[in-house]
Amino acid sequence: MKKLLFILFTITFSSVSGQNIKIPDFLDKAEIENFDCNCLEKEVNYTKQEQKYVDILWEESLQYLKAYAIALTTSTGNCVDSDQAIYETVDGHKKLCVMDEKDMRLMVKHIYLVLLNQDKAKKCFAARKDLDWLYSPGGKARENSIVDQWLDRMTLEEFFKQKVADPEVRQAGVSFANNFNKMITGDDIELPSNFPYDISANALPNLWSAVGWVPMYAEESERNVRNFKKTRGGYAYGEIFGHWGLLRIDEINGEKVGAEIGMVVQAVNTFYAYHNHAISEMYHTIRKPACVNQFKTFAIDEDNPAVNTVYEDKSLRRIQFDTNVPQEYMMWSTGAADNQPFVYFHRNTIHAFEVDGNCEAKPEEKALVTIWARSNAADRRNDYGTTLLCESADNPGTPGKRGEVIQCDLTKIKW
Repeated sequence: MKKLLFILFTITFSSVSGQNIKIPDFLDKAEIENFDCNCLEKEVNYTKQEQKYVDILWEESLQYLKAYAIALTTSTGNCVDSDQAIYETVDGHKKLCVMDEKDMRLMVKHIYLVLLNQDKAKKCFAARKDLDWLYSPGGKARENSIVDQWLDRMTLEEFFKQKVADPEVRQAGVSFANNFNKMITGDDIELPSNFPYDISANALPNLWSAVGWVPMYAEESERNVRNFKKTRGGYAYGEIFGHWGLLRIDEINGEKVGAEIGMVVQAVNTFYAYHNHAISEMYHTIRKPACVNQFKTFAIDEDNPAVNTVYEDKSLRRIQFDTNVPQEYMMWSTGAADNQPFVYFHRNTIHAFEVDGNCEAKPEEKALVTIWARSNAADRRNDYGTTLLCESADNPGTPGKRGEVIQCDLTKIKW
């Protein structure tokens, strides 16, 4: 503990609170000056010693959020003051300027209001040390994070060994946990050019280790059996800002906060099965691929002509689409940190991710690493917090494979 405290007292980091944050012209000065927020839980009180760790986590969280907001509002492609994203890959790669979307404008505004009113917003921030469903990467990642050492969460390796029943999922998960730090750090981690500075684990080791990781598909459930076992053991996400994250704000100036912002890691040689949710979602790839077409994304809008309704009731619409078509590979896009790094999925867009490991020298050490967000998660009338996995139409209850007819249940969105 003495060694840990010495590191704590000597550590230095760039404080967002010490930087001049430029106020974008799309913000209303009155909202900044009259900032008010309601938290999702009571403010947590820490001892003086604990607060030192919480402050480090807070500062790194602010750095992450600031860079993300800047990236989203920086011109890329043919967009003005906006990042450009692929939103559908079927029938050609369709793109949009994300800041044209109302949900994105609200999310970015809320990020800036937090950055410009840090003292008030901080009351909604907590390390969430008491939760038993948030995990630490353990290993080298924990060694490099004094905050993670203080939190002392159960590690991902312990989770997979103690809480996961399926032997194949457990084996994949233990390998995932043992190589996690190698997956999120190193020279092949690269931010897209519209990010103003590095917010990867290379630059923010405390945040990436102590955020609290969720291996959401690992345990047995009726939903999870529709995902592939290697993916179930090789997938985790962390949430910084949002209802499940570290910064939990219900309302800002009377507006519901719909942002969920964090990061995702998906091991190579995995296929994240076709899935959907009634909440818009986006990913920025922050890793250089080892070969062309390593990181593949599928996205089809619910209104695409290839989507056929086979059943409908008051709450859902069951659809099917056929992937057993000539040149099926053209239904997918490929991305990298320096080439089409950004994808945005409208509500009920069916999407999937396939990560090739054949070109990796040490595939067990590599993963697709992304900056992740959902923008309108405050609408709890829809499937807030729920991801719906599709299935094989011919073999219901099993993951839909490429080359099959895929069947999905889509939430009927409430207006």
